[in-house]
Amino acid sequence: MRDTAARPHAACLAALLLLFPPVVAASEMPATETSAGLSTVTVAESEVPVTYSVPGSVVSDGRIEMSSRVVGFIQQLDVREGQKVSRGDLLVRIDPSDIDEASRQAEAGVRASREDLDDAKADVEKYSRLAVTGAIAAETLRKAKVRVDVAQALLDKAQAALAAANAQKGYATITSPVDGVVVSVTRRTGEMATTGTPLLTVESREILLFKAFVAESRLAQISLKAEVKVRIDTLKDKVFRGRVRGIVPSGDDITRRYEIHVILPSDPALVPGMFGRADFSLGSRKALLIPRAAVVHRGGLDGVFVLDGHSARFRWLRTGKEIDDSIEVIAGLTAGETILLGATDALRDGATVNVVVGTK
Repeated sequence: MRDTAARPHAACLAALLLLFPPVVAASEMPATETSAGLSTVTVAESEVPVTYSVPGSVVSDGRIEMSSRVVGFIQQLDVREGQKVSRGDLLVRIDPSDIDEASRQAEAGVRASREDLDDAKADVEKYSRLAVTGAIAAETLRKAKVRVDVAQALLDKAQAALAAANAQKGYATITSPVDGVVVSVTRRTGEMATTGTPLLTVESREILLFKAFVAESRLAQISLKAEVKVRIDTLKDKVFRGRVRGIVPSGDDITRRYEIHVILPSDPALVPGMFGRADFSLGSRKALLIPRAAVVHRGGLDGVFVLDGHSARFRWLRTGKEIDDSIEVIAGLTAGETILLGATDALRDGATVNVVVGTK
């Protein structure tokens, strides 16, 4: 009787199991196969360049401080900071009143010296005729000739003073010696200009240099003929190729660094004062490089999926420099291992993968 009564219950239980199969926890599910079209690449050693990078700034090779050679009030100084100027443009005009007066005095001195010389020559001619007849002593004629020599010397001195005074007129106006930009103005119209005091500064953009400081230990490794790559921070995607113009053969006795100048190509994007870095090539070395597309980021760290048979095994990496589209691997991989390209963080460790045709 009991067996007959239990049969309807067993039948109902079997029907329920067919309709609602048991659920397995996700953590207990085996790794599933993916067919995301992943390809692979074999890790191998490659020759990578060895570079020495130093910070520096763009400077003008033609930075000129304009100062006056004469003393006087500034009559005209109309240029301002940032203004472009051309070679020969008038920058400063100084009051030439004192210079003109000095020139007139020099002209008067020349006239007086010339008249004195003419008078001395006339005396010599007169005394020469009288000396023949014995009307005057020979000593008188000698002194007359000496006076001619002295008058000639005074005339030469007066003419030199006149030339110097006239030369000062040219210093009353200051013109730009180069095509460039005014970067500073320290005086204004109406102020006094004194000898040697800077009035303004003009920078030429014809030749730009990248100035940096290199360590003493790297001097022997830097080739003066090798190409130098310069990257400017504000021009992120642009690389300027220059060459070393020279190294200043005197280092800082504290930092042990030496100033080096790199000639930059002509480019309107370059402006003096820009900050950047210069990369000096020091040869090459062997390193493990992997494509950037193979790197998976997890928790702020880098790793890759290594192909182990048909399974993807995640492995943490210690990476180094980024070279073009590749990343240097310092630790975590060995040459000859195969890694997945295009894997994402969604791929689980140990998952079975299908590799597409065309594997690298």
